Amino acid sequence: MTKKSEALYRIFAFVLIIAAWWVLSLTMFRQTGIIPTPPETVQIIREEMQKDSFFPAIFSTLQRSITSFIVSFLAGGVLAALSHFAKFIGIMLSPFIALCRAMPTMALVLILLLAVGSDLLPIVVAFLIVFPLCYENIKAAIAATDKKLITMAKVFKIPKLQQATGIYIPAMLPFVFSSVIAGFGLNIKVVISAEVMGLPAMSIGHLMLSARQGFNFGVSFAWLVIAVILALICEFILKRISRLCMPYKYSDLKTLKNAFNRMFAQKSNTARR
Repeated sequence: MTKKSEALYRIFAFVLIIAAWWVLSLTMFRQTGIIPTPPETVQIIREEMQKDSFFPAIFSTLQRSITSFIVSFLAGGVLAALSHFAKFIGIMLSPFIALCRAMPTMALVLILLLAVGSDLLPIVVAFLIVFPLCYENIKAAIAATDKKLITMAKVFKIPKLQQATGIYIPAMLPFVFSSVIAGFGLNIKVVISAEVMGLPAMSIGHLMLSARQGFNFGVSFAWLVIAVILALICEFILKRISRLCMPYKYSDLKTLKNAFNRMFAQKSNTARR
C-alpha cells in the first residue's frame, strides 16, 4: 500500500467518525444534549479556551502524565534489564506484575485516594497501571536481541558498553518506541480517570466532572474531545521523535548483522597486525 492510499484511507476513516458523531448528536442524544454536534463542540471549546483555568488544567494533567510515565518507563526498563540477567529478580517480580495487571483501575483509585491524596493519586495510579506494560515490553525486547550477535561480541571480547550501545539498543529501539507510544496514550487516560475521582484542584478530570455535576453535558463532552486531541498530539510527537532516534541503518536484522560482521572483521585484522 502506497503512502497516498494510506493517507486517503485515514482521511476516509476520520470522515466516518465525524459523520457518526454528527448523526448521534442529532438523533439519539439531541434532547438530552449529552453529545453536541461538531460545530457546537468547537464553539464550546473556544469558550473554554477563554477561561483562566483552561491552559493550567491542560498543563497540569500533561505534567502528571509525563511524570508518571517517565517513572514507569525508567522503573520498567531497569527492572526488566535486571530480571533478564538475574532470573530470580524476574521470578520475584512476577506476582507484583500479575497483581498490577489484574487490579481494576477504579478500585485502585478508591483505595489509594485516602492514602496518597488527590494530587499524587493520578501519578501513583498511572504508574501501577503502566509499569507492567513497560516492564514486559522492554523485557521482551531484550530477550528478542539476536543471540548470535551477543555470542560474536563475547568471542571477540567487545566491551560491555559497546555491546549495549551497538547490539542491545539498536535491536530494542523499535520495540521500545512502540511500547512508549502505546503506553503514553494509556497513561493519559488513566491519569484523567484518576483526576475525575480524586479531583485535584487544577486538572482536566476536575473540570470534566464539575461540568457534569452542573448538568453542562456539552462542556463535559468538549473536555473529552480536548483530552482525545491532547493524546493524539502526544502520540504524533512521540512518533516524530522515534523517527529521529531510530537508527535506520539498523532497521532490519540483516543490516545489523552485516554492520557487526564488518566491525568484528576490522577488529580481527587489527589484532593480527
